[in-house]
Amino acid sequence: MTSVLLSEMTWKEAEQRIKDAKAVILPLGSTEQHGYHMTLNIDSLVAEYISKEIAKRTNSLVLPPLNYGQVWSAKDFPATISIGEKNYISFIKDIVKSLENNFAKNIILFSGHWGNVAPIKIAVRELKDEMGFSNVYYLSYMNLKKYSEGLMESELWNGSGFHSGEIETSIALYVCPKNVNMEQAVCEYPIVPPDIDNRPIPWRDFAVSGVFGDATKATVEKGEQFIEKWINDMVQMINNL
Repeated sequence: MTSVLLSEMTWKEAEQRIKDAKAVILPLGSTEQHGYHMTLNIDSLVAEYISKEIAKRTNSLVLPPLNYGQVWSAKDFPATISIGEKNYISFIKDIVKSLENNFAKNIILFSGHWGNVAPIKIAVRELKDEMGFSNVYYLSYMNLKKYSEGLMESELWNGSGFHSGEIETSIALYVCPKNVNMEQAVCEYPIVPPDIDNRPIPWRDFAVSGVFGDATKATVEKGEQFIEKWINDMVQMINNL
């Protein structure tokens, strides 16, 4: 099968492939704590895996992943690396401009880290206002509750939090099992600060392990089912562009 990875092509090969491809996908990850049981690169591994699967099913191409992201919430955990929003936005915009110069039909910014979504959205808006680009899309975790219905045995933290909990751990077990040590998995539902929606509060102020939910309930099978639903919806969306 012909590779979907731009990093494995010469510039002459890439020149025509970019023009012919449905989209060019940039996987966006992070270097961030994922509890006691998962490695710091989980978001990047998931982003790259999902991006490659989408590319195979949509005649698209995948750029090398960006392994650092906006991780303000978890920045006080050891070894978590957070990029400031302004720098991150500027970097994303430069990548998109390069792809536009190479005549990419569509550009997909796919994030395996939820914290990247806000700056990505700003970057795309600015590119629209400044350059008129209307072929840049941003995707991340979507329809979380719908996809996890019938799979999850535990509740989402604070109604929507899933970081390092049952679902994210299940996804990692399927995508990168060597990066998960279930013997260290814990269940933690940190007490929700009453003003969490009204002021910035770093996770380290109220969380111990960095897990939000019950990671002990994770399984490979749950991860596979969740990912297939997730990918199928995104493939349909991209094919319809």
